Amino acid sequence: MQLLKITRWLMVASIFYVSSCRSAKVGQASEDFQGFYQRFLTDSSFQMKRVQFPLPGERATVEIQDTAYRWKRADWIMLKDFDLDSTQFKRNLSVTDTLATDEIYTPGAGFYFKMVFEPIQRKWHLVYLVDETL
Repeated sequence: MQLLKITRWLMVASIFYVSSCRSAKVGQASEDFQGFYQRFLTDSSFQMKRVQFPLPGERATVEIQDTAYRWKRADWIMLKDFDLDSTQFKRNLSVTDTLATDEIYTPGAGFYFKMVFEPIQRKWHLVYLVDETL
């Protein structure tokens, strides 16, 4: 009987601990996304701090198609602001308190680039990347 009470108490404590850790990591951001994003695309050291390596995502080229790709810190190429020709490229930027997605693509031409950002410990981080150049 005593062992059952202790086991239940440990289970409740474990659930509380895990849920509190998760809520501290992912939730609403305390920083403005637009300010973060501008700095992310112009400050290389800041960008390296805000990418969750190994970064999951998808990568496709003419030679490879990998839907479970992982970008590594050592192979990272800095992301920069995109100067888009709106006659060729389309962009969808969607921002909420808990998720930001930036999609850039060329309709029917085999180019698709997507970045997904989430707040972790109340600061925006890149958590997923899709790079398709077919």
